[in-house]
Formats: sequence, C-alpha cells, structure tokens
Amino acid sequence: MDLNIGALTSQGESILADFTKKMGLDGALIATSEGLEMASHFNSNKEADAIAADIASLLSIMTGGLLVNTQSGPLKEMIITAEQGSIAIKDLGGEIALGVVAPEGYKMGVLNIALKKFVDELQAL
Repeated sequence: MDLNIGALTSQGESILADFTKKMGLDGALIATSEGLEMASHFNSNKEADAIAADIASLLSIMTGGLLVNTQSGPLKEMIITAEQGSIAIKDLGGEIALGVVAPEGYKMGVLNIALKKFVDELQAL
C-alpha cells in the first residue's frame, strides 16, 4: 500500500472526523507502529496518545508472536469486540495502522465494508 504520509498528517484529522461522523463511529486514529499518533478524531474525551500506544502494543504481539507462530502471514486487520463496543485495527502498510472505535451493537459487516472503502480513500490521497 502506498500512502501519502504528508497528506495523512496534514489532512488526517478532518478525514477521520468526516469518516466517523458519516459511519456513526465513536472515533478513529492513524498511528505508527511505534505508537505515535499521526491523526485522530474522537467524539468524546479519549486519550489518543494512549490508544495509539495500545494499538502499537497489540500489533507487536500479533506480528511478533501469534501470526509468526501460527504461520498465518502478515496482519491485515483485527477486530476486538467488548461489552460496550468494538475496536477495529487495520494495517495500512508502511508501519502505519488505522484504529476505529465503534459503539455497542455496531454491525461488524458494515464496519468491514466501510474500512475497506476508507482505506482505498486514504490510498488515493
């Protein structure tokens, strides 16, 4: 995947705000594999820096352990479902990930389709 890092950094917040509003999500962020937030938008007080670090930790565990040990290949996406919502993490390539927070009851099929379209939009920047 070829991403325009400059565009993601400069336009990221408005792109994420539009996406989350259109899709009815609680928020989204773009982060590096080192846990640095590049851009974020959340509808409530969420600590984007902490979430970016958490995403990096999860990706490290998955790519350095589970996926290697199971010979499953590179990570494409991960969805975590909890009592009060879901979190989707999608690899954007180039050591960058997209994290999306969905409210409780959000349809995962809708989220998967929306993420695929959104990643295509990000690549077109």
